[in-house]
Amino acid sequence: MIPTRQPLSRRAAFALLAAPALVPGTARAQAWPARPLRVIVPFAPGGATDLIARLVADNLAGPLGQQVVVENRAGAFGIIGADAVAKAAPDGHTLLAGSPGPMAVNPYVYRTLPYDPERDLVGVSLVATIPYVMVVPATLPVSSVQEFVALARARPGSMNFATSGMASRLTVEMFRALAGGLELEMVQYRGGAPARTDLLAGRIQLVIEQAPSFLEDFRSGRLRALAVGTTRRFALLPDVPTMQEAGVPGYEASAWLGYAAPAGTPMEVRRRLATEIDRILAMPAIRERLLSWGAEPVGGTPEDMDRMLVADRHRWSEAVRLAGIEKE
Repeated sequence: MIPTRQPLSRRAAFALLAAPALVPGTARAQAWPARPLRVIVPFAPGGATDLIARLVADNLAGPLGQQVVVENRAGAFGIIGADAVAKAAPDGHTLLAGSPGPMAVNPYVYRTLPYDPERDLVGVSLVATIPYVMVVPATLPVSSVQEFVALARARPGSMNFATSGMASRLTVEMFRALAGGLELEMVQYRGGAPARTDLLAGRIQLVIEQAPSFLEDFRSGRLRALAVGTTRRFALLPDVPTMQEAGVPGYEASAWLGYAAPAGTPMEVRRRLATEIDRILAMPAIRERLLSWGAEPVGGTPEDMDRMLVADRHRWSEAVRLAGIEKE
């Protein structure tokens, strides 16, 4: 004989109604992190992206209760590492130490990419920004951006700029266009060190590169900073105006380091990570360390970083267009 189902008592019915409904993905988010996290740095060890990513990762392990391992996957201008994260499971256990190249610039300079940063990656937290700075030799007879522009107009085609990669080219190309189409010759280098050597020797008249690379040269008076690319002045160069203050409206360029995740990573996980990163960035010792490297702590929500990415992609795509650069 099959037993008949007994009706629920009034108390049991109320208990069921009061129980929270399970939303798809909630259990997964609540269980996070279930294992150690990987932070993939798409560049070689020792650079600014690597140092800042490791500083944050070392301080995430405690509050998350899991080990946070940093893994360098360098190569192809950040493409290899970014692709690995883009194809990882969107469960919050694999993160990208993102920067403008792999997350904002690459789609506009390469014909094909194995990943789509806009479709395959989402923001977690904008950790820090590193200003670009307009640098000239101390022997060049200019002390302001407008004096440089006037000199370049007086000597069309006789002044040059150094580039050691796409980013350092685009920062100058943006300046050339917004300053009214200056005629400057491009000289390509294999790295930043030989470009700096020729700049110090006066064989190169201009670079627009990350500020930390030149701080000692500014202090010694061997090189001169004319402007920074950020919309606010740089704490370590408080007397140097921004490009916009110096008379180049619309110019904005900075390097940055932000944690990102595969698209589809639960928002609860992204917000938890952002909250912990904010806590880390508020620590005086962490802030001092970042500033000593020439990086300014930022933080904020995943939505803040996503909005920044939209603006940054538009900015670099416009720089590529203005420069007339064809995709490789």
